[in-house]
Amino acid sequence: MKSSKPATDYSIGELMAVSIARQMEVHDGDWAAIGAYSELPMASMKLARLLYAPNLWWMSGGGGAINSTSKVVRSTSDFRVIRGAEYVMNMQDIVDIEMWRFSRGREKVVAVVGGIQIDKHGASNMVCVGDYANPTVRGVGTVGLCFGVSFSMVYFFTLHHNPKIFVDQVDFISSPGHTEARRKYVPEGCEGPQLVFSPLGIFDFESAARTMRLRSLHPGVTATEVVEKTGFELAIPDDVPETDPPTELELTLLRNAIDPDGVLRELRITR
Repeated sequence: MKSSKPATDYSIGELMAVSIARQMEVHDGDWAAIGAYSELPMASMKLARLLYAPNLWWMSGGGGAINSTSKVVRSTSDFRVIRGAEYVMNMQDIVDIEMWRFSRGREKVVAVVGGIQIDKHGASNMVCVGDYANPTVRGVGTVGLCFGVSFSMVYFFTLHHNPKIFVDQVDFISSPGHTEARRKYVPEGCEGPQLVFSPLGIFDFESAARTMRLRSLHPGVTATEVVEKTGFELAIPDDVPETDPPTELELTLLRNAIDPDGVLRELRITR
């Protein structure tokens, strides 16, 4: 359904939003949950439903709004998200949805979330940097990331890419990665981290050791730059493709129907 003509004038936020939206095509008919301060994946869910996954159900984790059609705002907890929602869940319903994979059929419950640290195995941290009792940075808390052990799949996004975020091992495990502990304790059917979307590229966990691997480079980014800004040894294939830029259709929908206020273009993203 996407236009064949690529756009040339777009922001990194718009590129990331489009990339996540395209990935949601495999989740047509599934449920997707995003966090409270998640304007970027909010735009992705809306674009996905317009072009790639019309049967996707998405929930704003901050306020419980289902399939909101409001314009993109700074937080999914903003009351304006509720105005365009098909339904609004209370906290008990939200927890039930995020544990639904134990009682549903073929549908998956996936998450598109972030973290103050993400490590090579795909574990994410939202609690603290440094010692738990005396941290150098205190996060907002694990919140919905505790469901990383029950979501069918987890996708990460981050607005910054540097060695302080992409670390060898997180200081606190809010959501587990591909480790022996995960295989020992996480219920069967929870596939765990799948992709990471950053300002530099897209990453997966398809290396032999299930550690993070470079999947594609955003236009203008080199593998050397990614290596320098990552705090662990990345798996890098011999041939790394460039991330497909937004098409004119995708960008038109983003700017006119989804994000008319230009929130994505004003995100504080560092490369």
